[in-house]
Amino acid sequence: MRTALAALIIAAAGTVAHAAGFDVRSELVGPLTGPEAPSPMQGFDICGTDLGTMAEIDGRIVIAFGDTFGWRGDSCPKFGPNWRSNVIAFTTDMDPSDGVTIDDWLTGDDGRAIAAAEGRHLLKFTSEQTKIPTAMVAVGDTLYLHYMSVHGFADIGGVWICNSSRFISSADGGTTWDKGLDDFASHKSSFNMLALSAQPGIGNEDGQYVYAIGSACGRFGGARAARVLAAQLQDNAAWEYWDGVAWGDSQAAAAEIIKPGVGEGSLAWNAGLGKWMYTTLNELKPAIEIRFADRPEGPWSEAETLVETSNYDAAYNAYLTPSWISADGLSFHFLMSQFGPYNVYVMKATLTPR
Repeated sequence: MRTALAALIIAAAGTVAHAAGFDVRSELVGPLTGPEAPSPMQGFDICGTDLGTMAEIDGRIVIAFGDTFGWRGDSCPKFGPNWRSNVIAFTTDMDPSDGVTIDDWLTGDDGRAIAAAEGRHLLKFTSEQTKIPTAMVAVGDTLYLHYMSVHGFADIGGVWICNSSRFISSADGGTTWDKGLDDFASHKSSFNMLALSAQPGIGNEDGQYVYAIGSACGRFGGARAARVLAAQLQDNAAWEYWDGVAWGDSQAAAAEIIKPGVGEGSLAWNAGLGKWMYTTLNELKPAIEIRFADRPEGPWSEAETLVETSNYDAAYNAYLTPSWISADGLSFHFLMSQFGPYNVYVMKATLTPR
């Protein structure tokens, strides 16, 4: 049996960050959404939106956007009419080097994009202001979308309070969505915002687990790790949490594996590098950062700046998907939001080994 002293030594060693070993450069490819997008937006009533967490299934990429607003005639006002949450788009564009074309959207009878899980859109701090997607993952022929129910956004940037979070699922590639079995996390949880991956990689060689890097609502907390057997993803009791030494069943015992501030995150296995990648907005810098690790629970490298947010109009998030990572792992594309124009953009990152 491991002694208490040995456990402390192992736990301490597991939290030591190592150098990332890469210089990182990012550049804009072009808009994905909004009036300047390469795909038709007006007919689907997509004027402004954000986020864009992705999952791949049946040869296409499914994209979930956050709060989405429509057009006013031929005008595209910021935060315009037809507020929706968890709007879903589809693309088969596996080559993002010249931009990404959206093939279709989840739509209603009028042809306008609709939400997979609609928010109540009440006044902030009264009940539910909105529902926001935080991550999506494909397991076999089923898509799982995780959203947070937002009680209200504070006037201070990066601060909001959640009611809870939940998984919903689609067995037809994102065309129809269930309402989920139960809430996954309470308003006090450190797992209301997730980054998810079911990719085979070190620590998940046979792909039997879905791994999550979780954080509390807002952008000023740290990150923690969880996992679940893929077939049991919607069974809350089946989830395990990394306590710094071992996996256990106590969410409250989960150890901080990345220090504050952690915002919207994304997790992906980079086969070319043989490393896991985790991206997040660090509101404390502010910058979008990237880290590397041998295993999803870490230890994670020190952060490298992926995007200087001052170079883009209030940029946040960097969502990854496997097909947009090069074979050698030294470049990848991602989706980034800008609050200024309030739309989503395709970006390219290049890694240069030191």
